[in-house]
This record gives sequence, structure tokens and C-alpha cells, in this order.
Amino acid sequence: MLRFLAVVLNSGGGVVRDAKTDEIQIKELGEFESKELAIDNACAQLKCEHITKGVIVRGNHTGGFMICDTQEFAEL
Repeated sequence: MLRFLAVVLNSGGGVVRDAKTDEIQIKELGEFESKELAIDNACAQLKCEHITKGVIVRGNHTGGFMICDTQEFAEL
């Protein structure tokens, strides 16, 4: 099982950072057996639609999330 996170993206697709700490904003998703299961759960939990390669978006160009495991997140 891998631990997955949702990295917050702005409407232009850029990574959102905290204004004070400059840390990347994330939402914890939990542990899943595969990335596909994490993506499905994130879509339901965050009310988004999967568009490609772990990127899920909210409607009306209001941003979205990039789903990644903790190892992928460390590379950001």
C-alpha cells in the first residue's frame, strides 16, 4: 500500500504554495493499493474529474489537483 496526496493546482495548472511558508499545498488522501484507486477516490472525495495522468480538475477552470504518492511528491 502506498500513501497518496493531492497537490493543489491553480486554474493555470501551476502548483499552489502557501503564501507564508512557501510549502506546496496538499490534501492527504490515504493509503491505496494503486494510483488508479487513489485517483478514483480523490475524484469522489474532491468532486473532480480525471483528465489525464493523475491530474483531476474542478469545473469552470477553477483549478484542480495532481495525484501522487509520497515518493513522487518528494521529487517536486
